[in-house]
Amino acid sequence: MMTEVTIKDDRLHVNIRGMDVLWALKSRLVLPLEHVVRARLDRHLRAEGPWLGAGRTDALLDYAVAAGPMTVHGRREFWDVRDPDGAVTIDLVGEPYERLVVEVRDPAAVMDAVNAAVRARLAVA
Repeated sequence: MMTEVTIKDDRLHVNIRGMDVLWALKSRLVLPLEHVVRARLDRHLRAEGPWLGAGRTDALLDYAVAAGPMTVHGRREFWDVRDPDGAVTIDLVGEPYERLVVEVRDPAAVMDAVNAAVRARLAVA
């Protein structure tokens, strides 16, 4: 199952679905939009991710998983990803995590929605 990202009442809601709740040790995160810097697609995740599974080769990534809070390249991050091509990266400030990396159904749509909400919040401020 994929993570669901929505925006409601100036908050970013990240809902972990299915068995990924066990891997991630959380079922959801709720963050104020003022702590969201931007969302982006990061094509380097496949090579740089903290993958768990039997080995770390691209041929085996179809069943690898990165889930839960972790330190990646010295950064505190939260991940819920099986297929990095379906992931969106959300950069944060003022949170325990520097970024969220989550797999969603439509990464480009989530990226656009998060960035539009951040721009709208900044326009009002």
